[in-house]
Amino acid sequence: MKNLVLILSLTFIMMLGSCSSGKTTAYNGNLAEEIADKNNKTIPLLDRIRRLPGITLRGGIPYFMKSANQISGTATEPLYVLNGYILGNSFESLDQLVDSATIKSISALSSSEAASYGSRGASGVIKVTTY
Repeated sequence: MKNLVLILSLTFIMMLGSCSSGKTTAYNGNLAEEIADKNNKTIPLLDRIRRLPGITLRGGIPYFMKSANQISGTATEPLYVLNGYILGNSFESLDQLVDSATIKSISALSSSEAASYGSRGASGVIKVTTY
């Protein structure tokens, strides 16, 4: 019986010691977001767009997979929108205007999400927001 009490006491003390390790084990969600944000600034624009869901590259130009796999083979580039302004269907114009370090967010819109851009957004829309 004494051994059981001793074992339980030691287990309790060990549990208390492992739980009170201080600030070094605390998870800081903001720190993780800051690190991810800083890492994104070093990634080129084309690579950031390529990582979006539904995007593929063809000849160094991003396309939505649904338009890149057309039978006719004449896929058109998506519509590019920068801070709410329509730039057109040229990735080169977007690449010249935007520095990768200033990008706040990139989103890919397709089908019903791109319907607000009319027929120009039929091949999808890549929306870029900068700081």
